[in-house]
Parts: sequence; C-alpha cells; structure tokens
Amino acid sequence: MPNPVTNTPKKVVAIIQARMGSSRLPGKMMEPIMGQPLMYHIIARALQIRCAQAVYLATTDQPIDDPLVELAQDMGLKVVRGSEDNVMQRFFLAIDDADADYIVRICGDAPLFDPEFIDASTTAIMALDADCIRPTSNGPSAYQGAGPISRRALEWSSKVAPDDPRTYEHVTAYAYDHMDELKTVPFDIAPAFLGEYKLSIDTAADLEFFRTLYAHLYKPGHIVSLEEALQYLKNQNR
Repeated sequence: MPNPVTNTPKKVVAIIQARMGSSRLPGKMMEPIMGQPLMYHIIARALQIRCAQAVYLATTDQPIDDPLVELAQDMGLKVVRGSEDNVMQRFFLAIDDADADYIVRICGDAPLFDPEFIDASTTAIMALDADCIRPTSNGPSAYQGAGPISRRALEWSSKVAPDDPRTYEHVTAYAYDHMDELKTVPFDIAPAFLGEYKLSIDTAADLEFFRTLYAHLYKPGHIVSLEEALQYLKNQNR
C-alpha cells in the first residue's frame, strides 16, 4: 500500500507514466525480471518514496494497457487513463484527482530510480516553495527515471508551450530547460553518483542486461539499491 501521509502542508503524489505500446520494445512493461514484470519493480520502488501521499499509474485508455492497470490496482495504486499521445494530459488527471501541489514523475522504463534521492530533493523544494532542484554539479548523474517538480511549473509549461513535445510528451522537460523562469533550489549530488550511465530499458539488449543485474542483486521483498547497482555496472564497464 502507498506510504502514510507525512507531516507536510503540501501534498505530494508520485505518478508513474507507462504503457505497453513502446515503439522500440513493445510490451516491455510486462516483461519478466526475476519472476515479476518490469512494471512490478517500478511500482515496488515507487512505494518506497516516503514523501508521496499517493502513487498513481497514468496510462492510456487503450485496451492493450489493461494488464498494467490490473497490476497497479492489485498493488494498491490509483489509476488514471487518458490520451496515448498527450502524457501531460494524463498527469493532470492524476494531479487534479489528488489535488497535488508537488509531483514525482516516474518513467516506467527506468527501474533503478532512487527513492532516497526523491525524498531528499522533494523535501528541498517544498521547504522553499520552489519548483525544482538545480544540481550544483555539471554533467549527468545516476539519478535517472524520476524527479520532483511543482504543479505550478507544469501548469506554466502547459500554458506557455502546450504544443511543445517537451511539455505534452516528456512532461517535465520544458520546465527543466527553462529553469531560469522558475524558482529552483541548489542541490548537491554526491560524487559517487555522478557520471554517464545507461539506466533505462529501451531495447531487448537493455532488458537482458537488467535481468542479469537483478539476478545478481535482487532479493524478493526488497528493491535493488542504486548504490549496489552502480557498483555492479562499474564492474561490468557498462
């Protein structure tokens, strides 16, 4: 079940965007990893986010996505269904249903997002009534697949750039690309998590690699920690 309400005047919801109709790897969300669908592992991690008062699946209204809906509901999530092409529209179905102030966007193809990072970064932006974090270090990091943003920032993106794919398809990308127009909070990322990593499942080869990673690190009832996964990746030179 989703985590209990925390002592915050603002409401936070985690929203998983997922569908079965991936162009590069159709049906990947129900592909098995250690006996459970990829979708199961994404949901299990989302339920570890302590600051989220509810977790939603935002999927399409197409019958092909019915298995995702059934699994999400079985695991205690709320579900919204909408446009296949307009992901932002689906997000606002969940945001309005929850009356949320802050959103944790979770991509369905990145099973190593870090719940502890989400809690820390969400707390940081809420403390200053900001819109998103601004990492103090340049360059990529392993914190991929999920991140917090304010409802205010998404509403702003939808107003100023509704036809930009960074808004309607990628949800947060337009806001992140225009941080100077938003209220941001400097956020330090530990050196151990800095660097270029391939942490999403986009191809059959990615899926097989993650199956191998989980075979080494996964324990039923627990999630694979990002720190453990990075050490494994470094050993594999991925």
